[in-house]
Amino acid sequence: MKRIVYLPLDERPCNAAFAAQMCEGNPDFMLIRPPRRMLGKKKQPADHRELARFLLETCAAADALICSVDMLLYGGIVPSRLHCLSSEELVRRLSLLEDIKRENPKLKIYAFALLMRCPSYSSADEEPDYYENCGREIFLTGQAEHRYRVGELDRENYEKAIAEYRKKTDEYLSDYLARRRKNLDMVLRTVRLQKNVIDVLVLPQDDSAPYGYTAMDRAGLFLQIQREGLVQPPVYPGADEAGMTLLARAVNEMRGARPKIAVRYAAERGKTLIPLYEDRPLSESVRSQILAAGCEPCGAEEADMVLFVNVPSEGMADIGSAGGKGYFDRDLAVFVQEMKEEADASRIVLAADVAYCNGGDADWAKRISRTMGFLRLGGYAGWNTSSNTLGTVIAEGVMYFHYGDTPAHGRFLAERAYEDIGYCGHVRKYICETVCLPMGLDWFHTDGPNGRVAAAVRAELERYIGELLPEVAAKYAVDRCEMPWNRMFETALTVKEK
Repeated sequence: MKRIVYLPLDERPCNAAFAAQMCEGNPDFMLIRPPRRMLGKKKQPADHRELARFLLETCAAADALICSVDMLLYGGIVPSRLHCLSSEELVRRLSLLEDIKRENPKLKIYAFALLMRCPSYSSADEEPDYYENCGREIFLTGQAEHRYRVGELDRENYEKAIAEYRKKTDEYLSDYLARRRKNLDMVLRTVRLQKNVIDVLVLPQDDSAPYGYTAMDRAGLFLQIQREGLVQPPVYPGADEAGMTLLARAVNEMRGARPKIAVRYAAERGKTLIPLYEDRPLSESVRSQILAAGCEPCGAEEADMVLFVNVPSEGMADIGSAGGKGYFDRDLAVFVQEMKEEADASRIVLAADVAYCNGGDADWAKRISRTMGFLRLGGYAGWNTSSNTLGTVIAEGVMYFHYGDTPAHGRFLAERAYEDIGYCGHVRKYICETVCLPMGLDWFHTDGPNGRVAAAVRAELERYIGELLPEVAAKYAVDRCEMPWNRMFETALTVKEK
């Protein structure tokens, strides 16, 4: 068997576990991952020395490396926003990839490095402490500066806006921008490693917007790449799905395949919608995600897989919102019938549930289950951002294309039902209001990984999915349910066959 070493973005299941779960038991390769203890926890960075030792030992006899540059350099996605590492230390850490390639020239390195996000809200949950008080103003400062640079904001209104924001940001903005500059420099240095060291590189944008610091960083990076005559890597919205995307790419290349994917939208105008937390029309991100996974966009007649994208025609909402007119423009009954027809024609059907951010659409899932069977899908996802969802479901589809309806595929599909539709779509908010608040807890504070909150989550998940998707509940039950970051945003769960 071939050996693929996998260095995740952080220790959360979506980064550290999903890829392994979807390819478990395959006949072609072993996925070799660092033990969880090496990966840090949220704001605590991973131990770089241990990771370096792990990579040098495992890559010496490996065929491929899937590498999160942010984990390698900073110890995880959240530490990348908090660190005080010197440029010299970061350059030294990046040089490890050159050492690895020198020791094993046949190793194929698939790497991803994030363009640092700038959230539009004030919260220190995953940002520096000062972001709790002035995060919104830092974001608005970046927006104002960007709009001024491109001529969309005149000087008078720009200076007026900046003067207002400085009342909160003056003490902290220099620290924030210095870290952005340092991180952007490391992305450029990573780009320079293409060809000689890195074989495949993508640059996902974490939590982006059309205007602001992330967009300006991207423009500056493109300009420098052009000046130096470097290869321009793909840049597109995403983050937590990138490891799965590059694993799919590695498997496709390992097997000499380029699966063809056709795309259909629940609302045709939805392809031009700019999703929440992203900076471009949905159709552009769909294409980028397909190509990054080593697949090929195509027409309906030549497709190996058909990606059905559940999206409103306008006005994407967060989960829990009723949504607006754009949601009524969809004809989900017809859309699901088309899914069934493709499945009956022996095409792999993938369901990308991006109707809402941060959770799956229960109505669509119920219709799929009743019309064609949820467990017939070649992939489903509906969590966090639209690009997180797209990368996940395309990677699922690639594994299904190569290995079929394996037990691992069935379990992962059921986990997406329990987590994306059940937890994100309903249970998270319900337990926060009915269990956490009476206990004196809240969205950002639970009673530990395996406390009363986790037990309540598990019980409500089993009840809810039992009613909504009885075909899933009849075959799969929750095996483990934890709260990994001691908050309500995510859960860590696995399922088992009954």
